[in-house]
Amino acid sequence: MAPYLKSIDANHLLEIELEGFYGDDRKQYNPNNIQAGTNFITNNQVPSIDFATVHCYPDQWLSGSTGEAQLSFHQ
Repeated sequence: MAPYLKSIDANHLLEIELEGFYGDDRKQYNPNNIQAGTNFITNNQVPSIDFATVHCYPDQWLSGSTGEAQLSFHQ
């Protein structure tokens, strides 16, 4: 779909609107041992995709941890 949209409007920025956890062989990087997800990296390497977004919620994903640990999660 992305190449088709770019053929209509080459200046339109596209993202896949896929925000979620890792799937496949990267599940070990999901917070709280969540075992469901998609291949975020591969999906965003499609040449017609211009950018990706990520939302981080360390206060929820790392609940019970210190503020310092949550801050280091972003780095």
